Amino acid sequence: MVKAGKPKKPTKNGELLGDLTRELKHLRLVTREVGENFILRREGEVEALIANLSSVPTGKLRTVANELLRDLHNLKLKPEKGRLKDLKELDRLIEELTNRVMTAQDSGKNSNK
Repeated sequence: MVKAGKPKKPTKNGELLGDLTRELKHLRLVTREVGENFILRREGEVEALIANLSSVPTGKLRTVANELLRDLHNLKLKPEKGRLKDLKELDRLIEELTNRVMTAQDSGKNSNK
């Protein structure tokens, strides 16, 4: 959890350097925690997406599979660079795929009624 509050005034340069160093190390830890939680959440969403595919009716799956595969194959990332742009693209794609699979599930359920 990020702590809030008014920082105390350091009296010496050494204290100032120490305060900044502590806060930057805390920032590093928070950055790692946020990143790891993002990764865990998105991995879970991909696993849920995989599980949801089995409940899409076969006929409906045939109609959406090519689009899903095309989107997955068109994904252009540079993981070695660690870019925010890549995280945003992953986030967008996972959300889009999830929406399509959910829509396919719902339309399959509605056509069975």
